[in-house]
Amino acid sequence: MTTARRPATRKAAATRVEILVAAAQLFAEKGYSECNLRELADKVGMKAGSFYYHFRSKEEILDELLKTSIALVTDAVTEAIAAEGPEAPIRARIIAALRAHMTTFLSADGHASAFMRVWEHLPPTMRRRNREKRRAYAEIWYRLMEEGRAEGLIRTDIELRLLVPFVIAGMSRTIEWYNPRHMTIDMICDLVVRVYLDGGITAPGSAKDTGASRAAE
Repeated sequence: MTTARRPATRKAAATRVEILVAAAQLFAEKGYSECNLRELADKVGMKAGSFYYHFRSKEEILDELLKTSIALVTDAVTEAIAAEGPEAPIRARIIAALRAHMTTFLSADGHASAFMRVWEHLPPTMRRRNREKRRAYAEIWYRLMEEGRAEGLIRTDIELRLLVPFVIAGMSRTIEWYNPRHMTIDMICDLVVRVYLDGGITAPGSAKDTGASRAAE
């Protein structure tokens, strides 16, 4: 009996993933507010009754998509940091985390890209769902930035409660303008590292306090 259940369980899990991928694509095409369950059922070739077996509402699908996308990027970043090893310089661990975040958002492999693109098409109120999981992910970056400060890598004149959301949001929004026909993920990752860790768009040797000096005049 147990053996008989396993194929059914695997099939149900595969069907849920198929529904989630279809929902992510439909949300991206039409926007979350414009989609309904009948359209989603049609997209995966299911009858409404069968569809309701897996998801009872559009909100339930959204929550699952957001939970999955957060888990994907959290696992990728955590594994990338661990791969560097605890003795690795903090700069190397931050770069590994930056690259893992970017690659998860921009990669066309598997279903990750479809899941991550859901964020781009949600109204602000919907993006605030799964707040606890998003906070847990942000904590990874708070720890990295705090250690970076202690090691003299990260500047101390910017509050972390401003810096961390800025860093995460800046990386996540690249999905809106990334074009794989003209760009590579490595190009974007290199850009992010240069902007966040290597002086950004300021030319080498230029005066860093010009703006502040002018404001004081």
